[in-house]
Amino acid sequence: MSAQNAYLVLQGGRVLDPASGLDAVADVVVQDGAIVEVGVNAGAKYPGAQIKDVSGHLVTPGLIDIHTHCYPGLGDFCLPTDLMGVDSGVPVIVDAGTASTTIIELARRAIIDHPDTKTKVLALMDPSQIYLANKTFICHYLRIADDERNIDIESAKQVIDANRDVIVGFKVRPTITTNPDRSPFLDAAHEIAGDLPIMIHLGSFPHTPVLETNKLLYQLREGDIITHACRGGGGQLDDKGEPTKPFIDAYERGVLLDIGHSAGDFHFRTARRMIERGYLPNTISTDLNVFNVDGPVFSLSTTMSKIWALGVPLVDVIKMNTVNAAKAIRRSDLYGELSVGRSAEVSVLRIEEGPVKLSDGHETIEASRRLRAVGCLRGGVWYDAVHDLKGVTAELQEAV
Repeated sequence: MSAQNAYLVLQGGRVLDPASGLDAVADVVVQDGAIVEVGVNAGAKYPGAQIKDVSGHLVTPGLIDIHTHCYPGLGDFCLPTDLMGVDSGVPVIVDAGTASTTIIELARRAIIDHPDTKTKVLALMDPSQIYLANKTFICHYLRIADDERNIDIESAKQVIDANRDVIVGFKVRPTITTNPDRSPFLDAAHEIAGDLPIMIHLGSFPHTPVLETNKLLYQLREGDIITHACRGGGGQLDDKGEPTKPFIDAYERGVLLDIGHSAGDFHFRTARRMIERGYLPNTISTDLNVFNVDGPVFSLSTTMSKIWALGVPLVDVIKMNTVNAAKAIRRSDLYGELSVGRSAEVSVLRIEEGPVKLSDGHETIEASRRLRAVGCLRGGVWYDAVHDLKGVTAELQEAV
């Protein structure tokens, strides 16, 4: 194949790139897995290029889901990696704490670096020696998740140093032991992390006590991430539905808010209050796992549609899963924008007009439109969003 024939043009879509401010009908030109040009009628400069007509669709930087569970075979909690990734129009996903320091190498060999994995996978690793997310919360039931003997700071630092290409931070369950004011697991993560972010699970676990929310919020640093940030009863709002002072202080300090939808950790009611008060989520993620893929989460595009339905402008919704997500995981130099020379991670979505029911698992709302993934480029290779497209019937049945 000649160099000229190696060009691929995503032609005629509405290119929405929040990083550059571009929002226009334009072409995205790719060669050898990299973006070579973005612009109005740019594809006309490349006769003989392969053309993919995306007219009428939305073309964005590659979407990033920073909270998934994507190590199938490690426990019974995870979903097939590509189902949440390229098969849903999402070229980059992050596993959020499925595996710990003694398991991450296995996850690399079995999933992250495996030649059959098409999606780019990064990791927010649990800092414990032993942690494995599974259906029955076995590490909590056996009290491993709140046993300080499970912390080994020096070995965790070694694991980080050996895997900095894929580890983008920590996912911490802030369990407590003898001191109700501190979580030794959060303290250890901060000691190990350096400039890497820590994602905090907001909410309780069975069997193991966790740091109370107001105390937790004051111990987070700028750039740390609260996932499940819009869950009900999470302590972000007081009994009158107003943001608490610890929450406001954390937000103003630069602590990031992530949706982390999950089966029951996103509430429209909480999200409305926070958005109305000016506390928009920084990132939209799914927490996709076996409990929620058949509802109420379904996919990243469905989750994005819920935030759009709450009145957040489309450009901001896209920004949450591109610019903001890349910044949150310290990968802004690689992902989040359609820049010439970067790896061609590009998502294509369509806007479906007409009434649609969207559920958070507690409340169902009717929206006037929604996003549906069409496909994506991952490293310049096109993948149809077969999972998101197959989900149409299931979603309609779930919402009724």
